[in-house]
Amino acid sequence: MITKIEMQFMEAVKGLYRLLRENAGRGVDWEQRRYEIAKEVYPVIVSKCTLKELPEAPVTAVFLANLLVLELKKLEEIENEKKNKD
Repeated sequence: MITKIEMQFMEAVKGLYRLLRENAGRGVDWEQRRYEIAKEVYPVIVSKCTLKELPEAPVTAVFLANLLVLELKKLEEIENEKKNKD
């Protein structure tokens, strides 16, 4: 079963993927993308944190943003390879 935080994270990922596809012809500013992801994920993480865990929330948001950016870059490379073969 998927938790609410996982569902919210998946929705953020879908939105960012759509944005990436819309801007496919342009170069992606990965630092900006990382910021946008962390900004979206942070409130979700904070809402699930205890007071003791709260200081780790920013670190977790940035960590998740980094993971997602790495996956998006891989996806972009795969799509570029497919385009180049055609």
